[in-house]
Amino acid sequence: MKKIILLSIAASIITQASTLSKLFEALKNKPVTKVDEEILQIAKLKKQRVIDEFYPKFNLFATYEHYNSYTNLRPVPPNEANSLIQKKEPLPFAKNIQRVGASFNMPLFVKELFTLSKKVDFLVKAARFKKDLNIYKNEAIILASYANLNYIDKLQKALKARKRSLLKTYEDIKIKVKNQRAAPIALDKINSALDSIDIAMQKLIIKRREAIQNIESLTGIDKIEIQDITQKDRIKKDEIFAIKPLKAKLKAAKLDLQAKKEKFLPKLLVEGKWSENYAQKDVIFQKDVHRDYGSLALKLVLPLSKGDISDIEIAKKELLKENYEISKTKLKLKAQAKAFEKQLNIYDKTIQIAKKKIKREKNLLTYAKTAFEVGRITEEEYLRYEDSLLNAQANLEELKAKKWQTLAKLAVIYGNDLERIVE
Repeated sequence: MKKIILLSIAASIITQASTLSKLFEALKNKPVTKVDEEILQIAKLKKQRVIDEFYPKFNLFATYEHYNSYTNLRPVPPNEANSLIQKKEPLPFAKNIQRVGASFNMPLFVKELFTLSKKVDFLVKAARFKKDLNIYKNEAIILASYANLNYIDKLQKALKARKRSLLKTYEDIKIKVKNQRAAPIALDKINSALDSIDIAMQKLIIKRREAIQNIESLTGIDKIEIQDITQKDRIKKDEIFAIKPLKAKLKAAKLDLQAKKEKFLPKLLVEGKWSENYAQKDVIFQKDVHRDYGSLALKLVLPLSKGDISDIEIAKKELLKENYEISKTKLKLKAQAKAFEKQLNIYDKTIQIAKKKIKREKNLLTYAKTAFEVGRITEEEYLRYEDSLLNAQANLEELKAKKWQTLAKLAVIYGNDLERIVE
């Protein structure tokens, strides 16, 4: 009954554990990816902010004004003033004036706004490329860590197998020592080898925790099902993807420089204002007075600012910096891609050699066990055969892990989604 319960618990744990494909899927819904999504949304809102500049801006206002001499609520022509005096109506002049009203202004033609709108389009593209690039980078971290877990898992199994083999040898030697056919120090040598295995196992536990931590920090998942990694599709080697956000930023920098220059072009604006104006005790009859007043103006503005000239120089330097950044990144990533492609070919060949070596080491260990039992080789020689097989197994799994880690780096350079390539 207890065995059935334990088996059901184990099955439940395996079911809950996540495979590599599930880790990739989880990444897309976690904060590390959501941050980039919000950055993209902010870029889109900046685009909307530029578009908003084309719309009229409205303001409501209310003022209370005090003057040290009588001031008009609105301009009054002489004929109107004479007519008001004859009719003994209050003149719109007072020392204390209250105004309520509204004003608006709207650009009819501001060239730099059109350029800035195009600039923000490229910043949105750059944010979108950056979001995708960060997903690919994080997928590469997950694959590299998962490959490490695979390597650690296989190495742990190899260490356990070696430990079982040494324990059997220990029991055999123990009988020989009891029968005085072997010296007691022989047991110490086996114990020393067993201690080395235990130390290696503890180190692997630490490395395993580090690999899981890397995955958990990106996906929130710490229960991971270890399976052999297989490649289901090839890497598409088109343009170096990391250059794309930089190219978009370069185009944005060019347009920014253009917009800075266009600040010196004339701006055509329309402005309007309407107010209701009130006062007590006009200048002649000391009566309350109320007048409305409005205006509409077409404005041609020619900006002249030393600060705008400095902005142009800064924009030129920014453009130059973006150019250099693209050249630097392109050279670096081309060299890396070339190196990674060569490494992958070498890993494929070396893995095949390593597999053959393991077969040979297993055959040699079988021979060594027999030779040791009949006394044809010493205990030290026998332990060297055990070490040699373990080293060969560790070397194979390390080569596999490095292969997947290199493939992940190459996939990032060319902007490939690893979810499509491996499982």
